[in-house]
Amino acid sequence: MWKDVIGFEDVYEISDSGIVRSKDRMCVDKLGRKRFRKGKILNPDIAPNGYYRVTLAKNGKKVQKYLHRMLAEQFISNPENLPQVNHKDGNKLNCSLDNLEWVSVKENVIHAYRHGLINHVCGANHPNYGKFGKNSKKAVRVMAINVVTGESKIYGAIIETKADGFLPSEVSRCAKHGGTHHGFVFKLI
Repeated sequence: MWKDVIGFEDVYEISDSGIVRSKDRMCVDKLGRKRFRKGKILNPDIAPNGYYRVTLAKNGKKVQKYLHRMLAEQFISNPENLPQVNHKDGNKLNCSLDNLEWVSVKENVIHAYRHGLINHVCGANHPNYGKFGKNSKKAVRVMAINVVTGESKIYGAIIETKADGFLPSEVSRCAKHGGTHHGFVFKLI
């Protein structure tokens, strides 16, 4: 069964199996000429967060929409006006209607924890717990060179320059873009 996509009724349709297609239509090009456009099936891509999405265009503007959300809006009733669509089996790529349901934010988070979809580690169990400065995963070594004397000093992390009176933000700027700070040139090493 095909239904018009909400907000794109004249241009796109979606089926209950998750296929999105454009409709046959007449378009006006940049020069004002009318052109017939044959409809075609759109291929969804996978967004960085792991969900299928399709790119829809209307009046020269492109919009990306999640396939599971479009299916739920068209084919699953939402009498309680719940805000999120949940994949019952936890598989973001399984967009069959029997696998989708409307849920509250709280219900969605609880479902994710119960099914091991969220690996939330905090406190002493966190791999970066207690690490600061040169022990941090993101630590960047930097060398400070005195412009006048040529003396140099190596710091294990940019934040450690603060102990000698430098501003870490200025040290970072000088190291990446050049310039001096308190009479020193900084280089990332």
